[in-house]
Amino acid sequence: MHDSREMARNAPGMSIRDDAPMIDMGAMRRFRLGRLQAEIVAADCAAGVFFGPINVRYATGTKNAVISSMHFPIRCAVVPPEGGVTLFSWGSGEWCPETVAEVRPMPVFSYFPSGARGAHRLKDWVGQMRELVEGDRIALDVAPPEVVQALERAGFEVVSGQPIKEHAAVVKSDEEIACMVHACTVAETAMARMRAALEPGMSENDLYAVLHHTNIAMGGEWIEYRLLASGGHINRWSAVEAGDRIIRPGELVAFDCGLVGPFGYSADVSRTFLCEPGRPTESQRTLYRLAYENIQRNLELVKAGVSYRELSERSWMPPDEYIARRYPMMAHGIGMADEWPSIPWPIDWEEEGYDGVLQENQAICIESFIASEHGGEGVKLEEQVVVTRDGYQQMSTFPYEAALLE
Repeated sequence: MHDSREMARNAPGMSIRDDAPMIDMGAMRRFRLGRLQAEIVAADCAAGVFFGPINVRYATGTKNAVISSMHFPIRCAVVPPEGGVTLFSWGSGEWCPETVAEVRPMPVFSYFPSGARGAHRLKDWVGQMRELVEGDRIALDVAPPEVVQALERAGFEVVSGQPIKEHAAVVKSDEEIACMVHACTVAETAMARMRAALEPGMSENDLYAVLHHTNIAMGGEWIEYRLLASGGHINRWSAVEAGDRIIRPGELVAFDCGLVGPFGYSADVSRTFLCEPGRPTESQRTLYRLAYENIQRNLELVKAGVSYRELSERSWMPPDEYIARRYPMMAHGIGMADEWPSIPWPIDWEEEGYDGVLQENQAICIESFIASEHGGEGVKLEEQVVVTRDGYQQMSTFPYEAALLE
């Protein structure tokens, strides 16, 4: 096996230099739009209409009021099978890169801020769709039900657009990979600061704030969830959020970065720390060694051409005591957020599995959560990698806890 951590450290970085080429952001935007348009053509659609802010950014390279856009539609991108995108945006001054042919004012039809005017504004927007789209079959990602109803009344056939975007995003360009490596650099800077700051008496929120502050200070954008817990709070992982619980000496502290860093790319890396002073217990070491083995064994399976089913069927499974509290999936895609596919454990395949094949330059995360069904603490570990022809290249590099691996 190659030294994947050394490869990760030698991956392209993000810095301003006069003796090395900069990452070509225009090439990255054009690559993403090209992949999206190829999927629109393959789905036999006349256009893709995207309201989800991550999808709008993928299609255009633009961002504005991203969090606000997640709960009411103030921007959307109309993507034709070829040529530039028409971007609808509320407000003025929207940046227009080479992927955008035109920016139009968004006739905002949400109840806030339109109130009773919403129906008229929605009719205006649908009328503009008829001007822009040459055909009746359109792919729509996320939108209020009245949008779907209005489009169908206007004679459009509406199909789901999210699979189109998810399939387009599977393969990453070199520029996208560099952006993800940079996001991992931001995350690992935060993790180092968290490790240095961790001490008894601080709250989970105190430690979580270090992650959040570092991301924002280094140009990152947001964090997807508040997954940080200590002591017995760790055990039911999917239900936890950082809170005001006080961290005690000798406890484990587990977290999942879920970080959307600079340029909108994610670092989805997890670690578990030991709050010193004190020596780890044998129970803590057992949990940590199992999670570590889980990650390392499943990484060995990663290679272009391996099917999702094969990856699941050959994956490392924990001893029976830890199966009930397993993580919901053994691997998943990553890019501008958690992405398709979600690969379940072998015991869950029949109910949750769907097939596909790992592709070169696909980015995935390998997950592990180990905790006993009888209670106690837990350990969360996760690595982010790029699939290669011969295996994988690691993007995450943060070291494991030596005291817990002894």
